[in-house]
Amino acid sequence: MSVIEQILLDVVVGAFPEVSEPNISLDTPPKKELGDFAFNVFPYAKITKLAPHAIAEKVAEGLRNHPEHFKDVSIMGGYVNFFLTNASWIDLFGSFSTEGKPANNETVVVDYIGLNIGKPFHIGHLCTPSIGQTIVNLHRHLGYRVIGDNHLGDWGGLFGKLIAGYKKYGNPERLKENAIEHLLEVYIKITADAEADPVIEELCRNEFKRLSEADPENIELWKEFTAYSVEQSNDIMKMIGAKTDYAIGESFYEGLPLPKLGTHPDLQYNMKYIVNELLEKDIATKNEDGSVGIVFPPETKIPSCILAKRDGTHGYLASDLAATKYRMTNGWNPTKIFICTDIRQQLHIKQVFTTARMAWPDLLKNTGLFNVTNGFIKLKEGAMSTRKGIIVRLQDLIEEGFNRTETILTEKGQSLSNEDIQAIAIGAIKYSYLAVDREKDIVFDWDKALSFEGNSGPYIQYSYVRAKNIVEKAGKIGAFQPENLSLSEYDRTCLRHLSFFDKAVLDSATKYKPHILATYCYELASEFNAFYVHTPKILEESDENLRNFRLKLIGKVSETLRKGFELLAIEMPGKM
Repeated sequence: MSVIEQILLDVVVGAFPEVSEPNISLDTPPKKELGDFAFNVFPYAKITKLAPHAIAEKVAEGLRNHPEHFKDVSIMGGYVNFFLTNASWIDLFGSFSTEGKPANNETVVVDYIGLNIGKPFHIGHLCTPSIGQTIVNLHRHLGYRVIGDNHLGDWGGLFGKLIAGYKKYGNPERLKENAIEHLLEVYIKITADAEADPVIEELCRNEFKRLSEADPENIELWKEFTAYSVEQSNDIMKMIGAKTDYAIGESFYEGLPLPKLGTHPDLQYNMKYIVNELLEKDIATKNEDGSVGIVFPPETKIPSCILAKRDGTHGYLASDLAATKYRMTNGWNPTKIFICTDIRQQLHIKQVFTTARMAWPDLLKNTGLFNVTNGFIKLKEGAMSTRKGIIVRLQDLIEEGFNRTETILTEKGQSLSNEDIQAIAIGAIKYSYLAVDREKDIVFDWDKALSFEGNSGPYIQYSYVRAKNIVEKAGKIGAFQPENLSLSEYDRTCLRHLSFFDKAVLDSATKYKPHILATYCYELASEFNAFYVHTPKILEESDENLRNFRLKLIGKVSETLRKGFELLAIEMPGKM
């Protein structure tokens, strides 16, 4: 904590003892002539039962007692505005750190990616892997123990279609050569058949029922489909920076003799157990047709849903409830569980969470359950459909991005390594998504996604490389004497924005919105470039003391941009 933050903390606690844990969060005033920083007192109005202006007066009075740190303290509404002395700016600079926080002994589980076996990654898969990995990275940075789980879609009616389709159209050689593409072809064909013929539809259901009953032939096909698909998909996930700790599939929760993909704890309560438990607790009821459903209390306004089908097979609700209980009883003991899905699954996850809290109130009393939803990535031509084969594969998108990036760099007369080109291309694609509020829909556009201007990944990457190159050219950087520095407006602006890094990280984590951190990185890059333009000949600066300070400042900018993109799971190129 910097000196000015400590003084603010002491002033607030001293003036208002009832505010036991004040949040010292600084903002930028709406006009630069108002001050270097603004302090919002509105959060304390409810606690103190005082008008914001009265609180601001008390805080301003306290800051004026420290003229060695604060200048021209003023009030506007519920904000205290102030300028900093040179000594405070230097102290603020010395307090900057991008290091992770100490361990806090809390565990977070992040359920994301949800790869469906036999379906290729498409542009829609920029969503949950990108958001989920950022949530993982942010919480690890904040000191949590984080468990990332790729909740594999390796069960359900999909497998009935894949098995029936493979038996009719499958080719073992094609499966080994390119499992995902071949299974997609099979899926499209059998889906068309099932839509045209109810007999085929019933056949698909029967094949899944046989799988659920551990039929040896279908189990072997399940193993092949899953193993080949996961192997191929791992390459794409690595490319886009998504790395989970486990890949625990929906099939795991059936409790069948299937191979376990990883070293996670064994299962205690399978889906059948969960269904029986909910029946015994009168949370679920058996219907006349033999299916099992849940009817929610009227006050929840949640529609009823099926827990088990009439043939005894289980759907997503049963597997997600089994996953919830598994995470709470296998030794992980999470204080938070995040499930990342698109907006279409919002009702389903609400049904899962509500049912879980009805069934296991004591188990979940200290655990927060969060559904992190995202909007859609749409094609200009309309919505995508795996069933109809209307998709843009993520692999194709990355290759197109690589080619476009290489062309742009060639036109600029630059020749970079394949690793740097790929970092720029994937960074451009991922940032174009992460820079937008996750709840909004995006219409995918090649030119916009791969733009090298404005609020884009390449712009921030270039700013990072520029800052890094300046520091590298300088060589050894000496110390500077704080009392002899004369800081420019652009020095102070960069310093101020650096000081907001922790706030951006915390806001992104607590609101689980990566665009907050992405926007911070863009604003820091913009402030640095303004500093660079208005601070000529940095390396040739005759005032060695000022030169050393500015080089250290640039080093901090470079370090912070790198850390920001690292948390967003975007690589920085070495050259650009």
